[in-house]
Amino acid sequence: MSASSSHQKNTQRERLEAREQNILKAATEAFSALGVDGTTMAEIARRADIAEGTLYLYHKNKQDLLAVVVQNFWAELTKGALIAVDISLPVMTQLEQLATYHLAALIQQSDMVGLTYRARLRHGEPEYQLPKIREYVRVFDQIMERGINRKELSEAIPLWQCRDVFYGALEYSSRTLLLREAEFDPSVVKQLLAMFQPYTIDQTPAVMTGQTDTSIANRLEKIESQLAKLLSDRESN
Repeated sequence: MSASSSHQKNTQRERLEAREQNILKAATEAFSALGVDGTTMAEIARRADIAEGTLYLYHKNKQDLLAVVVQNFWAELTKGALIAVDISLPVMTQLEQLATYHLAALIQQSDMVGLTYRARLRHGEPEYQLPKIREYVRVFDQIMERGINRKELSEAIPLWQCRDVFYGALEYSSRTLLLREAEFDPSVVKQLLAMFQPYTIDQTPAVMTGQTDTSIANRLEKIESQLAKLLSDRESN
C-alpha cells in the first residue's frame, strides 16, 4: 500500500469518526431535552446537520443509537472516576475523591443521568447498560478491597450495603441540590464519609458488626424511600 493510499484511508476514517461523534453529541442533546419518546431520528439528523438517510447508515434505529449514547456515558463516567482517584493515598481519601467526583458528575450531567434513570423505570434495566454500570461501581469496590488488603478497613465491612449507601446517598443528595438550585455542597461528602469511619481498622469488631450494620441498612432504606417519592413527584409534574 502506497503512502498516499494509506493517508487517504486514515483521512476517511477520521472523517467517519468525527461524523459519528457529531451524531452521538446530537443524539445526547436530543434525548436529554426531549426524552426517548419525544426524540426522532429526523430530529437527531437535524441537530447533527446531516440527512436522515445518512444517519441510518450509522445506526439502524433510535434504540440502537440510545444504547450507544448510554454506553458511552457510563464509559466516560468510569474513565473520569479512575482518573479522579489516587490509589497511592489512604482509602478514606480515595473515597472522598470518588464521592466528590460522583456528586459533581450527577449535578453537571443531571439531564443524562435522569435520562438513563427514566429509561430504566419505563423499560426495565436494558441489557446494554448493566455491564457498563457494573464497571463504574467497580471503582468503589476496588477502593474497599484496597482498604482491606492494606489493613485500613475491617474485613467485616458489608460491601454491598456500603456500596448502595454510597451511591444512593449521593444520587439523592444531587437531586435535592438540583431541586433547590444549589451548587455542589462538600458537606454532603463529609457527612457520607463519616458513615464509613466505624469500619476503619482502629474500630472494634463489636461496633463494626453490630449497631453499624443496622444503621447502614436503615439509612439505605430511608434513602431509597425518599428517592422513590422524589422521582414519583417529578414524573407527575
